Amino acid sequence: MKDKTGTVCLVGAGPGDEELITLRGSRILAEAEVLLYDRLASPRLLSGVPEGCEKIFVGKREGNHSASQEEINALLVKKAKEGKRVVRLKGGDSFVFGRGGEEILALEEENIPYQVVPGITSAIAALETAGIPVTHRMEARSFHVITGHTALENEKERFLQYGKLEGTLIFLMGVGNLPEIVKQLLKGGKSPDTPAAIVEQGTCIRQRRIDGVLGNIEEKAEEWGVKPPAVLAVGQAAACHMISENLPLSGRRIGVTGTAAMTGKLEKGLKDMGALVYSAPYLKIMPTETLKKRRPDWKSFSWLVFTSANGVNQFFCQIKEMNLDIRALSHLKYAVIGRGTADALWQYGIRADYMPLCYTVEELAKGLAKELLKEDRVLVLRAKEASGDIHKIWQEQEVTYEDLGIYETAVDEDMAGQLWQQADILDTITFASASGVKAFFSAGKNCSEGEEGGYGQKEGNALPGTMICIGQKTEETLKEYVPAALWGRIKTAAEYTVTGLIQACAETMPAKR
Repeated sequence: MKDKTGTVCLVGAGPGDEELITLRGSRILAEAEVLLYDRLASPRLLSGVPEGCEKIFVGKREGNHSASQEEINALLVKKAKEGKRVVRLKGGDSFVFGRGGEEILALEEENIPYQVVPGITSAIAALETAGIPVTHRMEARSFHVITGHTALENEKERFLQYGKLEGTLIFLMGVGNLPEIVKQLLKGGKSPDTPAAIVEQGTCIRQRRIDGVLGNIEEKAEEWGVKPPAVLAVGQAAACHMISENLPLSGRRIGVTGTAAMTGKLEKGLKDMGALVYSAPYLKIMPTETLKKRRPDWKSFSWLVFTSANGVNQFFCQIKEMNLDIRALSHLKYAVIGRGTADALWQYGIRADYMPLCYTVEELAKGLAKELLKEDRVLVLRAKEASGDIHKIWQEQEVTYEDLGIYETAVDEDMAGQLWQQADILDTITFASASGVKAFFSAGKNCSEGEEGGYGQKEGNALPGTMICIGQKTEETLKEYVPAALWGRIKTAAEYTVTGLIQACAETMPAKR
């Protein structure tokens, strides 16, 4: 029996910001068995594929191709013939200077079924994010997307023809050929006073906009050291600056750390307030075998205590896997560290019986000790690496308790390293746990190995202007890594929640570096 041929789906990844991939594109990524991907502005998209998916980098950089187009075509055919679900992830849109058409022709030649999922092209999105509309009433009634490459000898003067066009001229991949583009547009009829703008790394945390006119844009690009990827816009619309400066965080660049659940909430809230956000969910919650092996006698306990929303979610997932009927817990009372944990508990239909006014482990331990009866027995369900403050307090108070580490935190070191590389551009960074602080500086140490001064090179000019912590323990840990001279940059949220972190970002002006 002949093996079944697989399928290929070309997915446009969008211009850079990982939130700008389509819903359908994300769904197809989640079903991939083989992923062929380009140099993507957001490596986070790679985390959208299943574990076990074969990832193959076939990206291209200017003057440095990892694989030729013919090799990519052959690889798509080969993997599809192995019966795999193959996803070809391409920056922007596959059919906008992405050579997607060539890959489709190769698939058709071998009768391999395929689909194409459109992506948002940087030709529009990068400019739009920087405040430049590609069309604008009375200013630009058309736009033209042009490749900045001149691959063939007989195309050397092909930019001349665009000098007579009206509307907005948009050049992709044109940084290396900018002098020739400018020269020919002027020779072709464009005025040197025509507005021009370059948007570098559009929609990403390092986005920059360089403004000028056609007569000086080349000089300005050299002055600012513009590098690919960048989009050049020429025309009256390039003079527009359609970005609100009235949002609380307009123009701020903020890095957020933590688990995917934590960074997702932070990212949404901060972007809604106008910030550019670099989200780094480099902490992953992993269940332990502790609860399954211990199998507590639930009747012997009167209180369950949770010190995080992660603990709540892990507990209910694990008891479901253990086939525990929830009614076996009906006699128990519940204590939580704060509002976020209480909200997580309520998602399972349970109201917290106790929550301290100040959301710290110490206040939880002291406050609950006063609520307990002599015969009460407490079960704490939290992280394996959690602090020992509860033990000190409850031993002094003679509380009868058991402490189970039902989950642990794993670190995606590559993602933490990627955030460290962006630290110099950030106005602010948020930390939602001590483990998040440790992982960030561990990544920094690895990135700085071999450099004289280690952290010192980051401590002054390249650490974010302001470092915001979710609570006192996180702040104490951060101070272990940051020199005392820079402690003035450290702020702690008034409320130890996601909302508190967002509010602290809005209320704190970035420190000067």
